This record gives sequence, structure tokens and C-alpha cells, in this order.
Amino acid sequence: MSTNSNTGEKLVDKGSVARHDVSAIIAEMDERGYCVIPGVISPEKADEARTVLEGLLAEEATEGTWRARTQRVARIAVKDPIFVELMAHPLIVSIWRAYLDEDMICSTWTSNTAYPGFSRYGWHPDFPFQFVNQPWPTDNVSGQTMWLLDDLTEENGGTGILPYSHLKGHRPPEEIRQEWIEEAEILTGERGSVMVMSGKTWHSARPNVTDKPRSVLLGMYCRPFYITQEDMRAQLADLENPSELVQQLMGANQHQPGVVANRY
Repeated sequence: MSTNSNTGEKLVDKGSVARHDVSAIIAEMDERGYCVIPGVISPEKADEARTVLEGLLAEEATEGTWRARTQRVARIAVKDPIFVELMAHPLIVSIWRAYLDEDMICSTWTSNTAYPGFSRYGWHPDFPFQFVNQPWPTDNVSGQTMWLLDDLTEENGGTGILPYSHLKGHRPPEEIRQEWIEEAEILTGERGSVMVMSGKTWHSARPNVTDKPRSVLLGMYCRPFYITQEDMRAQLADLENPSELVQQLMGANQHQPGVVANRY
């Protein structure tokens, strides 16, 4: 693998954009609310990322982790260069620039691991639609990226997704949040695949009934006029020589509020 001196500018997988039809991916996202893209990275690359993540999971696990049977690792961009590389992956950046606009940013970049015995989490949209007044605006303002670091199956916690729900314009009603919806699908795929999804799409976490954990990376991208979920900008100081792209994704160009002086 070749690389230049800037963090986030590794040259691996540069051909990924050419191998994939970005307009077709976005068309499927617009129609169904999500799209699964096989083989964005090799299984070996996914294994490399998972091995790094496993070390972080061991370091950061708490008693609460084992009770909940699930674990997140936050600030993941500053914990290993491989995560910066994936956050700024050329195909993913191309998709979200086309879907959200050239100035889009990363709202949060974390991992999610479901351990054996994890139960479920009910239907919900993603940021910022937990908070946006209903009916929702029709334009695209956010999107979720899920990197599969393990093969995802119906048994180990494959995400439940309700196709076309991004067109409903509202959150799931409380009375159905914990119920399985007949029209829903369960996301499955091989490690190295990526799922991209509208921030409006209803989805749910499914039980892991196997004897092994399953891990994914979650990258939320949004328009720059939203306050990000994670303070991505604050993490830039912990990166050595971040590229211009990484700086943009982590909010370096985002407007920062100031003090209005009385000039008169």
C-alpha cells in the first residue's frame, strides 16, 4: 500500500470510484432508502480494521458494556490511521458529496459491536431526524455509512431496515417501535461491504444469537449547517498533518459562532 505524508490520503482503493456507479447507488438510496455496496474493501482490509478495533474494545470495555452486551468506541478517527482512511474513502466521499453536496462533513465516526446475547433496539431514524419537526423537509441533509467488519447475518445482529420509510416524513410511532414490521428487511452482507442509508430511513438493531461478536463502523455525514453529534473539529489537533479532505470532513471549514461587536 502506498501513501503520501498527509493523514487520510492513502492511495489504496482509489479505483473504487471507477468500479462503482455512484449515480446508481444514489438512485437506489433515493428509491428504497438504502443501498448495500459489496466489496468496497477486501476481506483482508476489513480483518485489519477489526483487529485494531478489537484492541480498542478490550481497552475500553466496562461493566456496563457486559450488561448491555453492546459497545461503542468513540473518537475512533484519532485512535488509528486505518479509521481515518476509511472515513475519507474515495467512494464514500463521492457518494455523500453527490447526495449532500460538496461541502458535507462527518457528524460522527464510531464503531458498534453487538456481543452474543445482545437483544435489540427499536425502530428509529438517524441524526438529525430524532429532533427535526414533523413532517420532515424533503431535501437530503444526512446519511449513514455502515462498514461491515464481520460478515453480517440474520443471526448475529444484521440491521433491520424498512424500505421506503425515508419517504414517510415522520418518526416511527411509539406504539410500533418495538414491533417487527412485516415489510422490513434484514441487512446481511460479507465483511468489506458498505451500506449507505438516508438519515430518514427507519431501522432497528437486531439480536445477536450467535457465540461471536459482530462489529461495524458507523459514519454519519451531514450538511455543514447542522451541529454535529460528535465534536469532530476538536479531534483534528490529535491527528498528524491531516489532509485537506480530512480537515473538511472533521469540520475545519464549518462556520464557528463568534461575538458580534457594537460598531456604532
